[in-house]
Amino acid sequence: YPMVSILIATFNERYVIERSLDAMKSLDYPKDKLQVVVADDSNDQTTDVIDAKVRDLNESGIRAIISRRPTREHFKCGALNKAMESVVGEYVLLLDADSIIPPDTITKGIDTMEKHPRASFISFRYGHYNRNYNFVTRLFALTQDIGDTLSKMGAYQIDAPFSLQGGFTLVRAKDLRDVGQWSNERIADDTDISIKLYLAGKRGIYLSNVRIMAEDPSTLEAWKKQVARTSQGWWRCIAKYGRTILGARDVSIRKKIGLVLMLMAPFTSLSWIIVTFLSAFAVVFNLVPPANSLFNSPIYVVVTAVPIAVSMASGAWALWVQGLMTARNLILIPALGYASGSMLTLGSMGFFYGVFDRMGFFLYRTPKSGSGEAAK
Repeated sequence: YPMVSILIATFNERYVIERSLDAMKSLDYPKDKLQVVVADDSNDQTTDVIDAKVRDLNESGIRAIISRRPTREHFKCGALNKAMESVVGEYVLLLDADSIIPPDTITKGIDTMEKHPRASFISFRYGHYNRNYNFVTRLFALTQDIGDTLSKMGAYQIDAPFSLQGGFTLVRAKDLRDVGQWSNERIADDTDISIKLYLAGKRGIYLSNVRIMAEDPSTLEAWKKQVARTSQGWWRCIAKYGRTILGARDVSIRKKIGLVLMLMAPFTSLSWIIVTFLSAFAVVFNLVPPANSLFNSPIYVVVTAVPIAVSMASGAWALWVQGLMTARNLILIPALGYASGSMLTLGSMGFFYGVFDRMGFFLYRTPKSGSGEAAK
């Protein structure tokens, strides 16, 4: 049993952190081989909750400590880098404040890592403890299931790069330190680490049969702002690593293409907006005869229809893989287009905030209540 450090980043999340820390006591892993490190930047009552729970963990036999800073310099990345100074484990389990881990998470993760010495990290499946709270949470859960199925399960099957998620990942501590840990800038921290690891010749594993539960946004507004923040951070990754990826001598052409496609995935909606609205503008102002417009081109129809068909088919597949193929869930598949349309504007705004390195949505945190209810 190698030593495992559980690293949790939190900022003013008193409604969810208690349940997350309580789950540590149910792990089927030797307690003397566990360490819990809470990277806490909170400035509200969350600090009292964490103090009490850390004492409780220590009394239960699990070594737990708190890493706090006088300022929020470099935000989450700064907090994680500071907390890594206290990490003693051979492996690090990265969690978010609302992550609830099943008892067998670490056991299965370590067993898989020991069998694959070339692997640097394991990404677990994204679970949803408030999936059935309302229409938005059900639809959000389905889109996440599709993302896991396509970009993680699919990429892993063909040995292509995929981005880890900080709330659902087990990583080798040595590899994390070797690539310089997190970049202290406004960036998508999970993607940042993923690119560094792949450029260092490492690879990831997707473990679909272990589901770490988390809370989904319960309002469309919260979901849209979350997408905007993600798009902003992903663009910063493109700006930082684009040339490095293309010029890397030790990375195969196949891996380079995979990394570029991985980075460009969040911006497909922006390209759709540009092409569609420019084409419509040309038709309306008679710059192009309607008969010759892009909308009448079979190529445009195919390019538009194929991704829609793939998305819907992957939605059904994702439900089937998880045993969730019910009529109540299947009727959500046609609504995937509505979800994508709802994200277009703010997702594009996040992209441009990233281009101009503006603060934008970077400080936004999705409200969490711990029960699926709207944040109080």
